[in-house]
Amino acid sequence: MEIGVGTTRIHRLFASITVGLQVIVLKIADMTSLTVVESVSADVTIGADIYNHNMIAFRTVDQACKVLAGFVQIMNDYGVKEYRAVAASSVQEAANAEYVKEQIRIKTGLNLELLSNAEERYLHNQAVSYKTEGFDKLIEKGTMLLDIGSGSMQLTVYDRGHFVFSRNIKLGPLRIREMLGDLENHAGNYVDIMEDYIISKIDGYHQFAPSDVQYKHCVLVGTDLLAFKHAFMKSSSDTINRQYFEDMYRHILDIPVQVLARQYGVPYDSASQLLPSAMILKIMLEMTGAKDILLSEADLADGLLINDELDHHKRRIDHSFLEDIIISARNIARRYNCDPSHIAIVEKFSLHLFDRLKPLHGLDRRSRLLLQLAAILQDSGSYVDMNAHYIHSYYIIQASEIIGISDEDREIVANIARYHSVETPTSDSSAFNRLPVNSRLVVAKLAAILRLADALDDSRQHKVKKITVSLRHDKVVITAKADDDLSLEKLTFEEKSAYFEEVFGLKPILRG
Repeated sequence: MEIGVGTTRIHRLFASITVGLQVIVLKIADMTSLTVVESVSADVTIGADIYNHNMIAFRTVDQACKVLAGFVQIMNDYGVKEYRAVAASSVQEAANAEYVKEQIRIKTGLNLELLSNAEERYLHNQAVSYKTEGFDKLIEKGTMLLDIGSGSMQLTVYDRGHFVFSRNIKLGPLRIREMLGDLENHAGNYVDIMEDYIISKIDGYHQFAPSDVQYKHCVLVGTDLLAFKHAFMKSSSDTINRQYFEDMYRHILDIPVQVLARQYGVPYDSASQLLPSAMILKIMLEMTGAKDILLSEADLADGLLINDELDHHKRRIDHSFLEDIIISARNIARRYNCDPSHIAIVEKFSLHLFDRLKPLHGLDRRSRLLLQLAAILQDSGSYVDMNAHYIHSYYIIQASEIIGISDEDREIVANIARYHSVETPTSDSSAFNRLPVNSRLVVAKLAAILRLADALDDSRQHKVKKITVSLRHDKVVITAKADDDLSLEKLTFEEKSAYFEEVFGLKPILRG
């Protein structure tokens, strides 16, 4: 690592490593200018192993470890001290994913994170935003980011400059090839079968898709789209229209894979995924009516670099991805008919309590976000059963994808919602006890705060307009400003404050 003197800038090197289903990538960047100074990749067969055997074979793990050990040597040669290594979310489908992670640690010293799909796509979207010129202007009109991975695809919709919707579908060119490969040489209508298969997987999208978006752009994202780029794009900055795409699609439709590989100068494996990738895009264009197609070469490794810069060094990009996370939760709340007025009040009071009580709870800004998500989603279970809504809120949150949130963070949010009402975590609470000990303490603190905020609007009549919070030696005094009688709120507050006192050792008092 180069350290300058005088007026010379300090250069901080950071490495991002991504383990995908078909390729392992290393990028080393000078974070002073966010410039990639080294980029290396190596092919692997992880995806084929998973889709054929549900396991990553020993020889594949050994191959991956040798590649990663070589990456570590490159990092050492550059003097890199900071890195982040992740595995794409589809890697978790392997039954031995955790064992593979541990073998990588033993053989290379790298600590590999197994990303959730929500985390992976969030990182990818950040990279697309940073590397797409005029992204903020682009998403003023209906734009779909179609992120085609080897084994799954993510549909992310932006409109009027804001995040609208995101949905994952277990459908990717490698998965399609492995699932239908046996039919290719034995079925005369193989192309029709492939199209029927893709449509069957995408069909449920209509149930959740936003109905009021007029699509203008489709931004095609995907690390494994080498053949597509060679076939359809002259350069990575090209925009192609629907007519050109459809003409090219008809051109490749009946050409054998071997011929496609020679024609476009790409490996056979890449060429074999050209048709399913193009077919996915064709069907999505028909569904959305998008007028033009942009290709983004941003990949997950870029996303790690951008995320590190955003998280730790305050580099600004125009689009707020934190807001995407919150909107994702609001969309879930809307789907389950949660009362928006009650949500707004509980959310406001929860965050106010969190901020004022920071000397007491000592939690970070990520915990604040998890509290906010729980406040938004706490009553989603009422859609199933109003009497035990908190239990069903837990299951709904667990079954929902919140973009940008890890599986463990989602479990924390679900537990906060689970215990925001009347029940208290006990030694036989299986959901609570699945969490690491440190996370249980976070849940307890945030659930205790959420209970107080929820009690302040127990009547659902929004009587309390404003609160002030003072932290004293043996109590927390909350003074509520209201124009109506607060007898019900005070009664509920008294009941719910017991858990806060148990967690923090201070008694909350409601005045007003």
